[in-house]
Amino acid sequence: MEIGRVTNVYGQSLVRFGVQEEKLEHIAKPGVYVKMEITRGWAYAMVVSFNLLDELYRKSRIIEELEGYPEIRPTRNELVAMLVGFHDGKSFIRGVPELPKPGQKVYLATAEELSSLTSNGEIKIGKLSQNPEVPYTLSLNMLCSRHFAVLAMTGAGKSNTVAVILGEISEKFPYARVLVIDTHNEYIPMAEASSNIRVISPAGRIAKLLEARYGIKPQPLEVPLWSLGLEEVAGILKLDPSRATKQIMYLRNAVQEARRQRYSHASTDDPIYYTPEELLEILEKTSVRNKYDRSLDDLILKLEMLLENTELFYITRPRTSDKLYSSLSMEEPRKSLETYMGIYSSLLSPGITLLSLGGLSSDIQTSTVATVLKSFWRITTASVLAGKPQPTLIIIEEAHNYVPQGRWSPAKEIIEKIAKEGRKFGIGLGIVSQRPRELSQTVLAQCGTLIALRTANPKDQEYILGSMEDVMQEMVQGLSGLMTGEALISGSAATIPGIVKVDNFTERFGYTLGGKDIDWNKAWTTPPEKLDLADYLLSTEEQEEQQKTTTIEDFLGKQ
Repeated sequence: MEIGRVTNVYGQSLVRFGVQEEKLEHIAKPGVYVKMEITRGWAYAMVVSFNLLDELYRKSRIIEELEGYPEIRPTRNELVAMLVGFHDGKSFIRGVPELPKPGQKVYLATAEELSSLTSNGEIKIGKLSQNPEVPYTLSLNMLCSRHFAVLAMTGAGKSNTVAVILGEISEKFPYARVLVIDTHNEYIPMAEASSNIRVISPAGRIAKLLEARYGIKPQPLEVPLWSLGLEEVAGILKLDPSRATKQIMYLRNAVQEARRQRYSHASTDDPIYYTPEELLEILEKTSVRNKYDRSLDDLILKLEMLLENTELFYITRPRTSDKLYSSLSMEEPRKSLETYMGIYSSLLSPGITLLSLGGLSSDIQTSTVATVLKSFWRITTASVLAGKPQPTLIIIEEAHNYVPQGRWSPAKEIIEKIAKEGRKFGIGLGIVSQRPRELSQTVLAQCGTLIALRTANPKDQEYILGSMEDVMQEMVQGLSGLMTGEALISGSAATIPGIVKVDNFTERFGYTLGGKDIDWNKAWTTPPEKLDLADYLLSTEEQEEQQKTTTIEDFLGKQ
């Protein structure tokens, strides 16, 4: 259908065109596609903004000669579209070899030809908002190898979007490897619907809460203190690297000495076994030698408080991994490395692993994630060097907490490293955040695909614009006008940029996610139930008993 004529071409990819009044209803919507003929085929463009002007109203105020194409009088409806690529008769190619010229006819792209462009990917994420009959898909290879970001304000549909992607992967790829850092325990219900999805969480109170709420018993998570690097140990002890330099020096020396008691060539970050009590004993001896240095005494107190924190027994009293270490009859460093592999290699088992950390404090979450991802990096890169790559996708919810812009975090270095170097080792990265401006620009700039839902904050919009390729100002400015569940998708995993109505996860897969908003109206109009919270408030030895009865086979997921 012919809808108008090109009136202006500016920059390298923007086209302004006039539209006939009677055909305006077909085109005056953001995200509609048009096409123009060029020498090598058809150039396609997506409508991004509008300039609708009543020419008769203007003439009533300013006497001027009405010029232009006769078919677009007496109104001058001008729309702006961004060129996204061209079709040469065989395939669609990003970019255009030549620009349309003023005066050329503009046509509305049909649903059939759009479907041929948008339905070639493996991950079906939704439909074009302005063409509901056109499915929109993403390339799995490009989504994982080039990384992606899902950005939006609260309540715009981030978790639903991620869940749709996970649901597609779970159904279509039985041997996929995906690790989800589930900061708020939102995706746990997915494990009930699929045997290909498993939940791992710290044992004890948090595991009991998850089981009570969702009816799913998570596999116990253990992150032994000896497997942590110096930065992660410092993070758990709440030592600020910019202030607690003396305490970190003492800690570094003690960690290194503890490791070298078993392997004399160990460095500070080598995963060589030691017990928290051994580390404490070394610090206490150092304190005596230094005549009870106040800063060292403070460090000892922090370590003692850490050892008393029952919620962190999965770090300080990892019974199952200790049993695994004791059961191995070999020399160091092989004994520690085999234990280390046994603890973390289960994360590389085929399937989707939900690392559920909801309920932990943010500093413990970041140190736990840093340790897991560093271990993950070591194992994955080693498998590539051994000639047996294990491609894995890592999705990080609330990523601004782990890899913030302008401040330190124990997990920041490893996540930025994965973003910059993960591709060559088969590690894909998915970043999910409601605060783009607080997210590391280094990481965001490495994301080749943007999935941006409604974002109203101008600073967030500016940050997205400054960090992402293939995203123009006109597109980003329209993010505040998106409806809940609509997303602007652009980048390497998408054949063409599009405004997409993401599928509703519950309607498509038949069950709901966790983390939904509380229904205040219902809660405040329904008589309250009597609650028995005793089991969830105890900081008890039940956790220890549970850990003692857990077998090594259960821990490693080898049943």
